[in-house]
Amino acid sequence: MSTPSEVLEFDKPDEDVVDTDDGGAIVTVGETSPEATYEFYDNIVESFDEEDMTKLASRLMDAIDRDKKAREKRDKEYAEALKRTGLGKEAPGGAEFTGASRAVHPMLTDAAVDYAARAIKEVMPPNGPVRSYIPGEGADAKRLAKADRKKDYMNWQFLTQMPEFRSELEQLLPQLALTGSQYMRLTPDWSKRKTRAVPVFVPQDLVYVPYSASSFMTAERQTFAEPVTELEFEARVKDGMYMDIGDLTPSTTPKTTEAEKATQKIEGKDATDPYNQDGLRIVFEVSTFLDLEENTEGVAPYLISIDEPMRKIVAVIRNWEQDDQDMERMQWMVEFGFIPWRGAYSVGLGQMIGGLAGAATGALRALLDSALVNNLPTAVRLKGSNFMGQTKELSATQVVELDGGIAGDDIRKLLMHLPFNPPSPVLMELLGFLVDAGRGVVRTTFEMLAENNKNMPVGTTLAMIEEGMQVLSAIHLRTYHSMTAILKILHRINKMYLTEEEVVNDIGEVLAYRADFQGPMDVVPVADPQVFSDVQRMAQLQVVGDRAAAMPDLYDRRAVEKRLLERTKIPNPDELLIPLQIPQNMNQVNENVAMSLGRPVAVFPNQDHLSHMQVLLDYMLKDELGANPAIAPVYLPAAVSHIKEHVVLWYAATNYEMLQGALEVDEEGMAAIMAEQDDETRAEMDKLLAQASPKIMEQTTKVFANLPDIVRQALQKIEEYKPEVPELPADAARMADVERKREDDVRKDETKRFEIGIKKAIEFSKLSADEQAEALKTAHDEAETAFDAAARIESMTLQERADDERTAATLGSLEKRNTQDNLTALTIAAAELELGKKSNLSTGTGINPGGA
Repeated sequence: MSTPSEVLEFDKPDEDVVDTDDGGAIVTVGETSPEATYEFYDNIVESFDEEDMTKLASRLMDAIDRDKKAREKRDKEYAEALKRTGLGKEAPGGAEFTGASRAVHPMLTDAAVDYAARAIKEVMPPNGPVRSYIPGEGADAKRLAKADRKKDYMNWQFLTQMPEFRSELEQLLPQLALTGSQYMRLTPDWSKRKTRAVPVFVPQDLVYVPYSASSFMTAERQTFAEPVTELEFEARVKDGMYMDIGDLTPSTTPKTTEAEKATQKIEGKDATDPYNQDGLRIVFEVSTFLDLEENTEGVAPYLISIDEPMRKIVAVIRNWEQDDQDMERMQWMVEFGFIPWRGAYSVGLGQMIGGLAGAATGALRALLDSALVNNLPTAVRLKGSNFMGQTKELSATQVVELDGGIAGDDIRKLLMHLPFNPPSPVLMELLGFLVDAGRGVVRTTFEMLAENNKNMPVGTTLAMIEEGMQVLSAIHLRTYHSMTAILKILHRINKMYLTEEEVVNDIGEVLAYRADFQGPMDVVPVADPQVFSDVQRMAQLQVVGDRAAAMPDLYDRRAVEKRLLERTKIPNPDELLIPLQIPQNMNQVNENVAMSLGRPVAVFPNQDHLSHMQVLLDYMLKDELGANPAIAPVYLPAAVSHIKEHVVLWYAATNYEMLQGALEVDEEGMAAIMAEQDDETRAEMDKLLAQASPKIMEQTTKVFANLPDIVRQALQKIEEYKPEVPELPADAARMADVERKREDDVRKDETKRFEIGIKKAIEFSKLSADEQAEALKTAHDEAETAFDAAARIESMTLQERADDERTAATLGSLEKRNTQDNLTALTIAAAELELGKKSNLSTGTGINPGGA
């Protein structure tokens, strides 16, 4: 808990409250008196003189009015963008006659909803928006465990403790796209009724900064106009968050902004409540710098809450961390920006394509009105016709009689239908141009990718994605940084207020400790700032998969497969993969058993290597054990490799011990020397190692005198147990060589295509926007031409193949008939010879029907 502050009394005259040029104020206070005690973050407004607080409230209210007036046009632009969406049925433009179209082109709505849908799934995934990130190198297990605890607890906060955060963020994102700047406020529950952080979406029209402010974060006065009901106000007074200002004077409904009016139309809300039955009032929360307390040594950041109807300060809260000697202002509100521009506000689609959206709506309405008028009957009547005075309402499919009078005549001579022009093709083309121009601002390459050849090189695909998504990628990166600021605020709240008892009460176990949040922030948003779409993610996975297949020796196949499953959002990918067999630090007997059963083993530096090798060799040389034909084929290869590891680590440990003895230092001293990186220290160590090497070699010969022969015998046994590989026949061997060569050629072609794709992508990125567009169009046209040519060649090939097959079939049929005719002719000739006269029989019509 904090040390109680001193009670301060304002006993200076009015001139001790001085306005500053940047919109703040410096209030000089007099002597203090310890009449009451407060915690550091308590509301200390009652410790100040009431008259001085009234003067300060008046000055701040005047400053707020100036800030609000300076941003009036921004409020109107926001309202105009909301109207342009057409959701409130009040989009401007179009004809005013009865039945005129009120349709609105969905250009703005489509773009805003598309951006919000892309952003929310990246920054707020189902498993939570937080992942651990430890800056620096050499993170130990303790730091990793702490970061994981914080990650798990903060994800639980976003998903369970603050279930409203997602809905507040989803309200913010489409509004952000429309207007350019929106805000998320995340504060501890000052009233202590929820004992947690409270997220609130704050629309742009309720945030005021001074005229001179160049950005929200650097503005020396930040004001939030918070609507508070009378019931909520009284609850805050009861909880000590606000000072009691007596009976709350009923007031009319607070004046709404232009953007609020447009939003109410979209929501279908009726704002006509002249009696303000809920007692809604505006409380200004001002984050500013003031010289209020003597012990702060100059201006310090404070949160000042002012009740607008009563023009009274109801709360003064110190707005810096208690142990912060620099008294840096704590930010509780984060700005989300769309496209940064000059000044404190970013620009959005309302400013960028609002005019185009209005023009598209006008063109659409003109087309619909033209179609309507062209299909409605409109006529003029000849004055003085003899059936005047009759009025009839005609309905479709109805037959109506008219009195023709004495001089009855053809009614078509008295009434004339007025023709109107049909919908204009020019207007239709104009609408298409406006739509394309509007979409060009926020267009992506996803549609083009769907139309292009699926066998396009990966490098080209990535280049097209990156080029076509540059605007969206920059916006996504700004959203990522805003989410990082949100995490910083939540990290600070946990550091200030988290208790283990509350965690146990909420979860049932301690996921994280308050002490975890005392150090640096080692969590970041789970979203990837460089990857912002599934198409881009899948293209990257294709690169990894192709490279792993082309060069399997350089890739961990299991890691690649796991990455593919994770990025395709397959839940629990580890359950689908064969579990990793991690070697354990075992004794010699367990190692022999594990190797005999084909399980992995490993050598650890702290083991007694000679003892391990002794037991291993005893087991290996025993005919009933390691040399047993039932065990040896599996055991011997692993044993030989294990011996190698023990020998190498024994050599390293022996040199280390020798060096430590020569330097006469303990383990800590040796570790410090080994950590030295200067050339002089390394040179001295090299000399010591060179001097000791002959002794090490002598000791090695004594220790491992018989080992080489034993290893050679083991290797011979391994060769004996190797299964015989049958020799391939000459043809099979030749086919195997051909197949290997084909695979090598395919691999080389894939590598070459990949390198060409990367090279083209780099060249493509250096072109200007117009040159890139022309290049893409040319590539698309060439691809279509190549595709058409390939289709024609394939069609001609199929046609020629069919003609050849028909010709072959015809020749085969004729040849078969000719053979039959020849046999018949021979039979007839034999009969004629036997009878001695000509026969009247004849053959068919074979290839040579005139033959004998």
